[in-house]
Amino acid sequence: MRIEEIPRIRIGRLPTPLEKLSNFSKAINAPNLYIKRDDMTGIGYGGNKIRKLEFLLADALSEGVDTIITTGGVQSNFTRETTACATKLGLKTILVLIGDEPEEYRGNLLLEKLMGAEIHFVSAEDLDEGARKAGELMNSISEELEAEGHRCYIMPVGGATPIGCLGFVNAFLEINSQAEEKGIEVDHLIFATGSGGTQAGLIVGKEMINSDTNIIGIRVGRMFEPFNKMIAEMAEKTGKVLGIKKSFSEKDVITYSDFIGEGYDIPTKEANDAIKLMARTEAIILDPVYTGKAMAGLIGLIEKGEISRDDTIVFWHTGGDIAIFAGEELLGKEFIDSLRE
Repeated sequence: MRIEEIPRIRIGRLPTPLEKLSNFSKAINAPNLYIKRDDMTGIGYGGNKIRKLEFLLADALSEGVDTIITTGGVQSNFTRETTACATKLGLKTILVLIGDEPEEYRGNLLLEKLMGAEIHFVSAEDLDEGARKAGELMNSISEELEAEGHRCYIMPVGGATPIGCLGFVNAFLEINSQAEEKGIEVDHLIFATGSGGTQAGLIVGKEMINSDTNIIGIRVGRMFEPFNKMIAEMAEKTGKVLGIKKSFSEKDVITYSDFIGEGYDIPTKEANDAIKLMARTEAIILDPVYTGKAMAGLIGLIEKGEISRDDTIVFWHTGGDIAIFAGEELLGKEFIDSLRE
């Protein structure tokens, strides 16, 4: 099946721009550095997950649902983007967030409440345990609502399903077309990878057109292990939706865990430095959980010589800049204090 034949609701502002990072490139001595602006996808402050939601919500509506149920961290970008898109389509959103309810609602959480989401919290030692608990609660809520006559559609963390991943198969085709228009060949495509769906979709897109671009995920936490194997399996399932018979393996997956720091949503100095440098050179805002760590990874790989400074590199801005407004909760006290200097 061709990707154009699969049901999709065009709710995002796509294609997003592919821009040269002229000032930032000079600052890190990487002259051929570009940025893919998925922070500009539009609705509900945008972000890359809207690409997945265009396919996921089309699938949901085909089943006649009236309620979307999903999960993520307390400051999840996916749950905020899901709430925005579902609200636009007249669907109720129920969120099961992993973590303790904060005293103050800020950032993504504030926007979700403003947009009318029903929010539940589950405490957990880590995201893996949290995902299990959240899954149980989502199933319980769905069963209760369906007994009352509602139709529910459950999405996992990050919308990482074969249907959701189609959004990034399409995204790879989009960026390849933009690169051709600019007359460039992309050596490396670098981005934050969390639940793995974005990377799985990009890998399938690369396979579809036999591209030589390296798809490099910078991990933002230690969860969903064995991670590379999980992505390969997701890519294979996504490929099957499109009739691609290739068997994907861990050899097809490039990820780096060197830039995680102490864990998911725990700030690192390198990420915070990257956030400040990008803001002060390009007026583009990164976030401490995803894109800040991914950019720290890009800089680190160049400094270690694992990527040549002269290669053509695209940094995929996956969005999430609204997390900046969570303040010290995600940025850390050291970062906030440094801005007062």
